[in-house]
Amino acid sequence: ITPEVENDLKIIQMRSVLDSKHFYKKNDLKVLPKYFEVGKVLDSPADYYHNRIPKKERKRTIVEELLADAEFQKKNKKKYKEIMIQRSKTHYKAHRVAKRLKKKKNK
Repeated sequence: ITPEVENDLKIIQMRSVLDSKHFYKKNDLKVLPKYFEVGKVLDSPADYYHNRIPKKERKRTIVEELLADAEFQKKNKKKYKEIMIQRSKTHYKAHRVAKRLKKKKNK
């Protein structure tokens, strides 16, 4: 199993985290599957102009597709900022409580 395939399998397992508005059934396995198949989607000549992805936009792995997706990047940055703000608030509160306890201890 190559690292790229392993990363793709991990992302597929965590897909509910990537798109929180979409419901996915819970995975049966906590570990990566022992047996699996990898396929490639072939374009139909009938869909040449409508549903076709140009070669420039095609990516080798799911990870590369997600990194190239601008909307996904935007959601990721927004969520990251929310988490960092929340962490800074809790850190500030913890620091304030520790300072208050230190003052009580010194008295």
